[in-house]
Amino acid sequence: MSRFAAGSMTGDQLIKEFGIQQGNNPGAGYNAAAGATDSDKTKANSALGGGYLTNETYERLKGDARVKEAYAAVNGQEAADKKFKDGSISINTMDALFDTLTEAPKEEQAAAPEAKSPVVLSERAAKAKAYTTAYEEAMLPRQGDYFIKNDQSVVNDFDSKYSLNLKKETQPQTPAVLAQAENEVDPAKAKAKAYAKDYKLALGDMLRPSDREF
Repeated sequence: MSRFAAGSMTGDQLIKEFGIQQGNNPGAGYNAAAGATDSDKTKANSALGGGYLTNETYERLKGDARVKEAYAAVNGQEAADKKFKDGSISINTMDALFDTLTEAPKEEQAAAPEAKSPVVLSERAAKAKAYTTAYEEAMLPRQGDYFIKNDQSVVNDFDSKYSLNLKKETQPQTPAVLAQAENEVDPAKAKAKAYAKDYKLALGDMLRPSDREF
């Protein structure tokens, strides 16, 4: 079984195995003479940086048996035979191979978004979200009970739901949740204000003496 595989090598291992150097970011055009076709014609590797693959190193390795072994381990023997049918590979193919050998394992790539530090919603966003959710879950479905039947348990349920929601919304959140919450603040505040207005009007009606006209 080959010792080569995608993500199997560090930068130091690549240097030791193939005699490659640490990149020093030499600028554009560094590998133009070797046939590089990328935009700046300078090969770069995530582990070693820009300019890690010199033209001299490429010439030395373009037909190397270890390079073909590594290519076959990653892409299959048939693909390797086709790539090396003229005895060597291009600098673009070699660079892509070395990038594959040093890439992060797929499970680490998949987990990368979750590694972002959690953030806490602003007080404004947290209150707006808590109000809106409480209104939609506790007040909206029972407006008739409250405004017609004067069922005060609706208000109590709203207050309880709001308190619980506010505690939840002030816990650390992911950046995506924060961005969405901030974008929804104004609509949320509008709903909260509408509820507060209705609540005050209804409360005023209940407190108004029945034998007087206003």
